[in-house]
Amino acid sequence: MTETRKINVLNRFDIGGNNRFVLIAGPCVIESEEMTMQVATELKSICEELQIHLIFKSSFDKANRTSAKAPRGVGMESGLQILQRVKNELNLPIITDVHETWQCTPVAEVADMLQIPAFLSRQTDLLIAAAKTGKIVNVKKGQFMAPWDMKNVIDKLRDSGNENILLCERGTSFGYNNLVVDMTGLVEMRSYGFPVVFDATHAVQKPGGQGTSTGGNREMVPYLMRAALAVGVDAIFAEVHPDPEHAFSDGPNQIFLSEIREILEQAILIDNITKGIKSHPVPIAIGNRERALSQDIQIRNAEPETRNLKPETRNEEHGTRNIKLFLTDVDGVLTDAGMYYSENGDELKKFNTHDGMGLQLIRKHGIKTGIITSEDTKMVERRFNKLKLDYLYQGKREGGKLASAMEICQKEGISLNEVAYIGDDINCLELLSAVGLAACPANALDAVKRIPGILQMSKKGGEGCVREFIEMILRKNNP
Repeated sequence: MTETRKINVLNRFDIGGNNRFVLIAGPCVIESEEMTMQVATELKSICEELQIHLIFKSSFDKANRTSAKAPRGVGMESGLQILQRVKNELNLPIITDVHETWQCTPVAEVADMLQIPAFLSRQTDLLIAAAKTGKIVNVKKGQFMAPWDMKNVIDKLRDSGNENILLCERGTSFGYNNLVVDMTGLVEMRSYGFPVVFDATHAVQKPGGQGTSTGGNREMVPYLMRAALAVGVDAIFAEVHPDPEHAFSDGPNQIFLSEIREILEQAILIDNITKGIKSHPVPIAIGNRERALSQDIQIRNAEPETRNLKPETRNEEHGTRNIKLFLTDVDGVLTDAGMYYSENGDELKKFNTHDGMGLQLIRKHGIKTGIITSEDTKMVERRFNKLKLDYLYQGKREGGKLASAMEICQKEGISLNEVAYIGDDINCLELLSAVGLAACPANALDAVKRIPGILQMSKKGGEGCVREFIEMILRKNNP
């Protein structure tokens, strides 16, 4: 299977490169602030439990409705305000449609990704305007286009200086009021080297099939989704709604919010097989029952002894006496994850002095120390220099935090089994699952807390959890 380039999303995760599929999901159109927040909150919770990266999608305007009388959404101004709230409160990346060139710049101030609707996929001026924002551009292949026609779309975006390109398949016109998906087209588009997204819900549309509105067949969504994942797509696009039967737009093909978890569970299993993703059981709550599902904690790049180690015994088996390197995340661990701004707009972070003293103590015991963070700020660099730590890795995209830790291990001549790491969020999962001793703050995400063998501190991020972890290590080293 062809491996595509990796398109990085906000220094948090990559789309492509043979990684676990990313989910792009949300209601078709913003109907209200309350409903949008409800769907985004529940989707985030589900994806954290299943360890899937989520990009939230909803449109502020459906400019291509079948009927002029059909509701189109809340409009750009209100819509962007609602999407900004999703972004701020839930810390989710945002994608939304643009229909006209003038929309690209203001939408890009909120959205992290811009989406080009299928009917507009050949509109040169719109593609150029979207590309020039520098944002990731997801282009839906027109229902009237062949897969190889997307090469021209790629060239338009690249000639405009943008290499952050996603190609999206949403079905091809097959006679009147019907679409069909050619799975070989996914392979064809992926051969151009850019990640491919499969739009599982629009692919089951029956355009204009209800006269003044679009019909669809949501029962077919899981089957097409699994087929596309078996081909090896990089992301899944799915529109999700709490009550599709009364949705403003595309109701017949949107997925019930109550059913998305089970569909994603099946999708993960197919993705694991297709991409050779190694996984281990993670307990997942489904309704009123508990069951184990093979999940995506990829440590296939780790050293053989780490891969073969049973996660549930990892910390006990290696203990703390073997630790030679102590690493920590920043936001949500060394800080309280709050975003503070001065009147001039300067970003501020609040560090805990107890954590700083703890890092000094562990260095005095001959254990190297380091910070690995997805962000890249002068504040963290100044904190690093003040504490005189050994390693600082900021904003590294390729391979994420695990690759950074492995690079340090290579320099030190040690293995990941001799590393202790404390992290709190999804972008820490790979590294926490690979090191010999893993810990998290009391207020870490549930997906992190469920990593087998992880040590959960009693203190929260920014309130001394790093010091607590260090003292635990030092007590074991010096009983």
